[in-house]
Amino acid sequence: MSTLRIEAIPCLRDNYAYLISEAGGDAWIVDPSEPAPLVEALAQRQGLALRGILATHHHHDHVGGIEALVAGAGDDPPWVAGHASDRGRIPRQSVFVDAPNDRFVASGIELGGRPLLAMWIPGHTTGAIAWYLPASPDDDSAAGDVFTGDTLFAAGCGRLFEGTAAQMHTSLKNLTSLSPATRLWFGHEYTAANLRFAAMIEPDNSAIRGRQAQLSVPSTPTSVAAELATNPFVRSSVAEELGERRAAKDVFRG
Repeated sequence: MSTLRIEAIPCLRDNYAYLISEAGGDAWIVDPSEPAPLVEALAQRQGLALRGILATHHHHDHVGGIEALVAGAGDDPPWVAGHASDRGRIPRQSVFVDAPNDRFVASGIELGGRPLLAMWIPGHTTGAIAWYLPASPDDDSAAGDVFTGDTLFAAGCGRLFEGTAAQMHTSLKNLTSLSPATRLWFGHEYTAANLRFAAMIEPDNSAIRGRQAQLSVPSTPTSVAAELATNPFVRSSVAEELGERRAAKDVFRG
């Protein structure tokens, strides 16, 4: 089983795409919002061959680079995977994963010989999916890696564009039911603003203040433990409370 490296690649104004690679071998990209930064990253890391693209949801700022990356691969194009319900909304999608919304299951995809798991996480969009690489046997931290797209951010969650507060509540609870050390790689650098909102919601939460004091950019990945301690949406007791907090965050200017 190979050792995989995960790198955050800044795109657009505040997006993150992710490059997953094995030294001198295969590579995979998560959420390529634009092609140029990913093409450059692949070129700088000589010997990598792009084998696949993972989309967490269909929004253009997460899939806008897919067409160019697939076209640029010539006769050996990468596969493109997303949730089955996003059929027709993700460019060049060729792998349709019908994952459930209550647990991670085998996706049928392997990265460097390691099985990739998937879970449907509606809320931000109806077809959002999380991709989970469980910890490898040589990972002393016993921490796996989850790509959450725009469903879970550091100290925040995505807007409810297509899904409901109940769906988002369930998705966040399921994402944070993993081991506390699990790394969560999210779609946007919104952490500073999210923490300001979190501090307004929970002014007596010392963990939020401590996280603000230690914040650096890039702030990805976060961890399950950090989100359980500081994320006001993860910490919402019921869906109605999450919905109220999300509505307040939509107009927050702090």
